[in-house]
Formats: sequence, C-alpha cells, structure tokens
Amino acid sequence: MKLYEAIKTIVQEFGKEIVTNAKVINVFSDYNAFEESKTFKIILKNLIAEGYMDQLMYVRDWANSQDHIINNFIAATSFNEANASYVINCLAYGLGYTQTVPAYSQCAPTQQTGTLSTPNYNTRAQSSSKNAPTTVQGIKLDKTESQFDNLSETAQRKYKEAAESYLESIVEFKSDFEKDLGIKLQTTVGYDGSRVTPRFEITGKIKIKYDYSIKFFIILYDSSNRVIANDYIYVGTKRKAFEVCESHIYSSDFHKVCNIKRIVIYWEEN
Repeated sequence: MKLYEAIKTIVQEFGKEIVTNAKVINVFSDYNAFEESKTFKIILKNLIAEGYMDQLMYVRDWANSQDHIINNFIAATSFNEANASYVINCLAYGLGYTQTVPAYSQCAPTQQTGTLSTPNYNTRAQSSSKNAPTTVQGIKLDKTESQFDNLSETAQRKYKEAAESYLESIVEFKSDFEKDLGIKLQTTVGYDGSRVTPRFEITGKIKIKYDYSIKFFIILYDSSNRVIANDYIYVGTKRKAFEVCESHIYSSDFHKVCNIKRIVIYWEEN
C-alpha cells in the first residue's frame, strides 16, 4: 500500500488525532505503509517527536502552509528534501487538506544509469538547512569520534540509533536498480562512532551481461554539495541470487555525521 493510501485509510477509520500519537507508527506498519521506503517510518517518527504532527492538525490553508512546514522540518532535521516533502504531502492528502495525489520516485528523473551527474536541488531548502545543526530524535549529530567514545554506553546507543536513522534517510539512488539490474536492493547504513557502513542486501541475479562484476559507488556530500568521501564495492562476482555486501567510510573523511548531507549510490559495469 502507498503511504498516502495508508494514511487516508487510517484517518478514516480512527480519526485525524491518531497521527499525533507515537503508537500510530505500529498502525502504519500493520497497513504496510512503508513498502515504498522504510525511510518514511523514520521521517514520520521525527515528525511526531518534533511536534510537526501537532502543527498539521491545525492547518487551515494548506497551499499557504505547505512550504513553511516542509522547509522548517528539513532545516531542523536535514532529512532528504524529496523524502521529507513526500511524507508530509502524504499526510496532507490523508488528512484531506489537498486532493493532489503525492508522487514518489526513488531516483531523480534527470539521472542516468551508471553515471554521476550533479543533480538539481531546491536552493531554498539548501540555504535553510546548510548551517542548521542536524537533529534527530532530539539528538544533535555533532560529535567527533573522540567525543562519541567519551559518551556513556546508553548515550552511545541512542546517538548511534539517531545517526543511523538520519543516514538512511539521506540515501539517494542514481538509477532504478530493480529495473536496470533486475534485482531487489535493500539498503541500510550503520554507524559505530568511527565509520559509516552502507550495507546492501541484494536479492535476484543481475540480469545484464558483465565480465567480472558490477561496481556500486557510494558518494558522500556536504551541505555545499561537495564530495567529502567516496568508496566502491564489487557486486555479483559469485553470480548468486542473494548477496550481502558493505562498504566502510571512516570519520577521518567526514569528521562528524552532521557534515554528511547526502549519500549517493550508483552503479557501473566493471
């Protein structure tokens, strides 16, 4: 079920107020609302935790409120603009504020398979979030590796969870991997204080012909859209129908999690 369909159904069954309750995330899961992307679950949790759901309950004119709410949320959290905008627009649709059905695409329409081009970004959102601290679940992701090491075990765990939630929310794909390669790709991003670890769970055999392997490239950008780190991994060397692989990018490259504003993933034939 699409996210906007699930929200509309849940609101019709339980009333608008349910979206302000943290337990609604479990209801969304029951309705398979996160089939498009599990990132939406993370964004919804933060919308509730940061009080944006309460704001949405009192909207009178969505056309005039839309940009303000979306831009403020992105500035406060640094979530990927496309993902955050889609989730908030789904809420507006489900709450009956608009009849426009939201559209979600995993990759940008101007991007081409196997190439990394400079994408077009909404400069308004960039400028509003450029200098803002990245905060997720009330935690500022501004710790260096040594500062993370000095945290208590409980604080480290909470920081790690917040960092991983944020990092997974800013992943972007340069192509439709399922369409182009014939695979299903499940991506997670780990963090342990010293490194960021993108992990790829690949289901299905790669359908295109290749000699040795496919290369997955991982590019990290800062708030000025500059590359601050990159890595690649070889995929498909054993030509199996299921594969899990990962990459490691160390904190010496990005210094703090809050310095990472985008994680871009694309592929090339090796």
